[in-house]
Amino acid sequence: MIMNATMRLLALFMVVALALPSCVSKKKFLDLENEKSALASSLAESNEKVNMLEGKVSDMETDLANQKTKFEGDIAGLRTDVDAAKSAADMAQKSLADRDAELAKIKKEVRTALGLDSGVDIKEMDGDLYVTMESPVNYRSGSSRLNRDARKSVEALAESLKNNPSMHLLIEGHTDSQTFPADAGTDNWQLSVNRAMAVVKRLIKKGVNPDQLTVAGRGATAPSGDNTTTEGRSKNRRTDAKPRANSGSLYKIGN
Repeated sequence: MIMNATMRLLALFMVVALALPSCVSKKKFLDLENEKSALASSLAESNEKVNMLEGKVSDMETDLANQKTKFEGDIAGLRTDVDAAKSAADMAQKSLADRDAELAKIKKEVRTALGLDSGVDIKEMDGDLYVTMESPVNYRSGSSRLNRDARKSVEALAESLKNNPSMHLLIEGHTDSQTFPADAGTDNWQLSVNRAMAVVKRLIKKGVNPDQLTVAGRGATAPSGDNTTTEGRSKNRRTDAKPRANSGSLYKIGN
């Protein structure tokens, strides 16, 4: 009996001993399977992320290529514009040089035609030629009286006029923009005429034929300086002389 019991116990022990390794191997197998599954899932996510990033890189490379093409096109366009601007500037420079040459030629012709003396010159302003004197004929504010320098300039002009009886001048008086009081009894129009008349009377006194002269008053309508500054207003209180319109197109620039 004891022998049988011992044999049964030994058999049970062997069954348990054989079953135990089987249970341990199965658990380890399941753990490895789970780890493999987790790694596979992680690998799939990594591959998906790689694909996504590669897609972004590809898109960025495409955008960069497109932008490069666009920038190259813009640069080419700018170079074309620069070349066109340079060409236009060269043409403008040539036109300016041609105009200066034409103006110098006309000035020379006018000086010769009018027999202008050394104290008298020609200037161009707004397309018209003006006879200018060595010293400009300017005035104090509100005055039409000629100062010493102005009288000398007018006398130099008188000599040119007397030596050239066919020379006809329009004497224009001008003022600054300062106005007179309402009860002053005069205005800038009258003052501009008075200034022109002061020059004409001086010319006639020095022997110029009155038929060679025409008087005009422009008031403050044709400033040559800035009326907001003292210096500019001083330039505007002046008298100009220019060949009369009926002297012909010789004295009109640009026609």
